[in-house]
Amino acid sequence: MNQTKRTSSLITLILWSCLFAVISSQAYSQSDTKKIGIGILIDGEEYRTSPFVEILKEEVTAVLGASYEVSFPDEYLISIDWDAEKGKVAYEKLIQAKEVDAIITLGVLSTLTVTEAKNFPKPTMAWGVVDPITQGIHMTPEGTTNISNFTFVQTSSNLKYDLNTFKEACNISNVAIVIDEYIFNVYQERKPIDPIIKEAGLKGKVIKGKDSVTEILAEIDTSFDAVYLSHLFKLKDEQIKVLNDSLVNRGLLVYSTDGKKGVENGALIGTITEDRYNIIARRFALNFESIFDGDANAKDLPVIINYESKIVLNASVSQKLDYLPKWETIFNADWVYDQSEKQTTVSLEHVIEEAIENNLSYQASTYGTLSGDEIRRLANSALMPSIEASVGATLIDQPTASRSFGTRAERQAFANAELQQIIYSERVFANAKVQRFLQDARVAGNEQVLYDVVYQTAIAYYNLLFARTQVNITKKYLESTKRNLEIAEMRENVGYSGSSDVYRWKSNLAKAEQQLIDANIFERQQMLVMNSILNREMKESIMVKDVDLTDGIYGGLATDGMAYLVEDPISLLIVSEYIVDKALIQRPVVQQYSAQLLALERQRKADSRNRFIPEVALSGGYNRVLARGGIGSESQSLNGVEIDPLDQNWNISVVARIPLFSGFEKQRTYQKARYDQLQTQSLLDQTKVDVEREVRSAVLDLASTSTNITNSREAMEAAQKNYEIVRDNYSKGRVSIIELIDAQNNAFESEQQASNAVYQFLEASMSIQRSVGNFSLLQTDEEREQINQEITELYQNQIRK
Repeated sequence: MNQTKRTSSLITLILWSCLFAVISSQAYSQSDTKKIGIGILIDGEEYRTSPFVEILKEEVTAVLGASYEVSFPDEYLISIDWDAEKGKVAYEKLIQAKEVDAIITLGVLSTLTVTEAKNFPKPTMAWGVVDPITQGIHMTPEGTTNISNFTFVQTSSNLKYDLNTFKEACNISNVAIVIDEYIFNVYQERKPIDPIIKEAGLKGKVIKGKDSVTEILAEIDTSFDAVYLSHLFKLKDEQIKVLNDSLVNRGLLVYSTDGKKGVENGALIGTITEDRYNIIARRFALNFESIFDGDANAKDLPVIINYESKIVLNASVSQKLDYLPKWETIFNADWVYDQSEKQTTVSLEHVIEEAIENNLSYQASTYGTLSGDEIRRLANSALMPSIEASVGATLIDQPTASRSFGTRAERQAFANAELQQIIYSERVFANAKVQRFLQDARVAGNEQVLYDVVYQTAIAYYNLLFARTQVNITKKYLESTKRNLEIAEMRENVGYSGSSDVYRWKSNLAKAEQQLIDANIFERQQMLVMNSILNREMKESIMVKDVDLTDGIYGGLATDGMAYLVEDPISLLIVSEYIVDKALIQRPVVQQYSAQLLALERQRKADSRNRFIPEVALSGGYNRVLARGGIGSESQSLNGVEIDPLDQNWNISVVARIPLFSGFEKQRTYQKARYDQLQTQSLLDQTKVDVEREVRSAVLDLASTSTNITNSREAMEAAQKNYEIVRDNYSKGRVSIIELIDAQNNAFESEQQASNAVYQFLEASMSIQRSVGNFSLLQTDEEREQINQEITELYQNQIRK
């Protein structure tokens, strides 16, 4: 028992000792935590509300907070109000302040004030160096300042980069560079921008950005073709918009350094970098960690920060200028105010309705059908009576009139009426019947053109969707390649690989950019096809709505009614037989040849009968003399009898006529009709064979594409997961670049195949409907449901057998 108490007391003593040690350690740690105060020098009050200041505080605190108590005293966040003299005083204040252990300058003027002082008793970091050489900061080959306690941030996006980007994208030659008035006054003496303009291969002039838009515009004459707008701190957004609009109205291309915001305010072009503030803030934080934790000197810290910038373009400004940059710029850039984004997306039903209304081929076919119907009516008109009336006058010589015994006057006016009516004519009767059959053939042909237009429209619609999907997939591939390039550069820095990987990814990046251009060009080509079908302007952009495979209107027979019925050979055969039977009845081209065959059969019978059946016709006439004059116009005496001239007469007759011999014309005509009939019958038989082959082939395509959707999606998911694993291993140096390239290409190709499988399925669906001669898109919901029910019942009945 005593032993137990001693053991318990010992354990209690140990626990109290551990607890005391922990508390003492924490107390010591807290008392030993070093405080770091950071002062910030900014050009103007505008910087105080910048999101970068808050991001900077968060990043530095996150990196150093575990070991240091970091503070950014408000009294040492000093604005120099764009005054260089105030800048010198403020910088001296930061140097003397005991609460400040390090200094950051944000802005061109603040940075210039510090660099001109050439006095860095405290670690100082700057963001705002325009040109290191002209500012007397000569970087070492290692990319450091070699100036004790001083370093700065030089981003890949700077004036030199911007001008080169502007020139390459828009092919400018003479640029007006507008910079803020304060910066202009500071740099006017040294003119550091002039060499940058010359190095870019441009002509240009630096213009002071005053607080008046009118004064700025007065400095920009017609010799310039472009304007580079730097940050104009004294101008509000409304003034910037007015300035941009005025420059664009002059036909000038405007580049804004305000990135997306500047482009949205009316500039044509700018560059954006995602997480730029975070990247720079993280560099400041890591520099502080190296200085305070690693005893590094700021002079040995890297200056350059490389990050990927992306061009952003204003679509409405581009349209206003009637100007587009180079292809690679168009396809790789982000667009604001893109008109295509504001366009109402059109559905498949909409474009088919538009095609039916506006397609020129269908219009021409419809007019031809209407013209053929007039031929049919013309043939029927021969069965109707023909009535003619005429009025005339004659003048004959006196001797003839005097010897006519009053039958012909010297001057005479008359009126005639004639009637013709076919009583029986095999030729006329047959022609009326033949033209009716031919019109049926024309109607069927016109319906076939309609179905062709519907099919072409649907395929063009799906091709446009496919092209747009390929653009999106290729963009993802491009971004993935950029990411892999960054990983390769990181691997090179840590020694996992050499520069060969970097060059390989740069080569792949160039290929990916070309693939994106090709994909965009293909999309535009498909848009041309769609516009030609819809009879739109070729340059018009069209936005099509994506399809949903669960919606029966896109598949009709192929989706709800058939897709699940072609999963095995037996059901495939059942469905094929049903569709073939439907196609041989409904297909317009079959109906067209059938109607032509009926016309030829009737014509052949007529030619046979014409050889021995006469034509019978009724004819009649009525003549009346309206007036007489001169010799022969009066009564004549013949053997003492007065004979008055006849004023009117009429006649009626029935005539039967049959040609006895016409050089074997009737026999030759009969034989020709017989051969024409045999030829058309052969064409009809061949058409039925072609239709059946087309239907069965379309059903097989549907069976293949319907299963391919699921398989290709599974392959895509597996390829993408594999790619993520391989890329992660590549970043850790576990696999080679060849394995990553193979995985990336496999993922890219599998995603393309998965998207292509959907559109192949939809095209197979439309092919079946075209081969049957009945599109679900032209049917009502009730008609579609009836067809689905028929197929389902047929399938169930066959299975029961």
